[in-house]
Amino acid sequence: MTTGLKIGLVLVCLAFIGGSTAAVLFSLNPSDAPVSETNTATTNTTTDRITNMVTPVAFLYQTVGRMVNGVGENAVAIGSSEDGLVVSSYGLNALTWNITVDKSEKYHYGDPVFSRLADGSWTMTAWSGPADPRGAAYLLYHESGCPLVDDDAVIAIGPSSAVGCAEVRGISMGKSSQVFDGPAGHYVFHMIGGEIYLAHLSDATQSAKDLDAMCVLAEPVTSISELDYSESTKIIGGADTQSLLLSDAAMAKRADGTWVLFVKGISQDSGCEPLSICELCARNIYRTTSTDLINWTSLKLVVEQASVPEATTMPDGTVRLYWQDFDQACATQDNIIAGMVSISTAYELPDSFALSEPEQVSFPDEAFQTDSTMHYATNGNPIMLPDATAFAELEACLSI
Repeated sequence: MTTGLKIGLVLVCLAFIGGSTAAVLFSLNPSDAPVSETNTATTNTTTDRITNMVTPVAFLYQTVGRMVNGVGENAVAIGSSEDGLVVSSYGLNALTWNITVDKSEKYHYGDPVFSRLADGSWTMTAWSGPADPRGAAYLLYHESGCPLVDDDAVIAIGPSSAVGCAEVRGISMGKSSQVFDGPAGHYVFHMIGGEIYLAHLSDATQSAKDLDAMCVLAEPVTSISELDYSESTKIIGGADTQSLLLSDAAMAKRADGTWVLFVKGISQDSGCEPLSICELCARNIYRTTSTDLINWTSLKLVVEQASVPEATTMPDGTVRLYWQDFDQACATQDNIIAGMVSISTAYELPDSFALSEPEQVSFPDEAFQTDSTMHYATNGNPIMLPDATAFAELEACLSI
């Protein structure tokens, strides 16, 4: 492949991966902050890895195919890892869809995120593209006993126009968090118009699979108990901000019960063209915490030149963060390298919650690990399984 073709491939692929950002204005009065953040700088001291897994981690990751005649294939591949660093592939895809240069694909899955619920169900969430017949910027949702996605079973959740609901263009415009168990059912963080929202997907008697619309509340709730099934409330947004454009969300929970939310942010004043090296290198990951899911601390910068955050809670309650790492591309200002950047990971250190020294995730079974003409994996999606039985059930459903 010639250099010119490689650059074209990279720019087209980057247009479909982690590229959604929109303006958000965020402020939080100090008196509203339920948890104080301490030092958030990345350390330069190597610390012991957290490798004492109870069972292997299910690890899904997005692959990006070469464009042929204006059409390429994206997929979410399935693997597992003993340590959260080296991922073994099953050679199976949980989800596959085409992308096109002119963005005319029928079904578009933007930044798919897979989750495993406490009852053993697997979910997939994504945002729909502008030409998707299911609706543009809808929250796509799939739930079954296995992470393999059936297109016909995917539901598209759009905005409700009922009384009390805000008028919004869509429900999901960037990567969501994993679906998680909360105080009264299942919840997910998602982005609308550059602001971060929390949606209540299910409760004791009603399922997310029955949703066709979500009421984005015109007035945010003040307590999680006020957020009913099929409602979504703004949690990060407003007129007084840090001048950040916010997007992709990732959630985990510390051993002490603190909720940890990571989001991608870029300064409104970056002056960068979309998807340029300048813009990619202006992306950073920020952290905020909460004890009640409604009131959040001020955003703190934790990783620079990074995108597409994902997080998981380790067996001992330590939070581990994964991200698409643009450090090398930014150092070289190279568009080609921007398409080959790795997934990095670090975990919160005890007491300070500063991040450990970053380490790279590797995929020894995949051709892209050593073939520099291929796009590297994006959107690392680790899922901590509760026990050996859950891992056996996963492999059984995959016919491993």
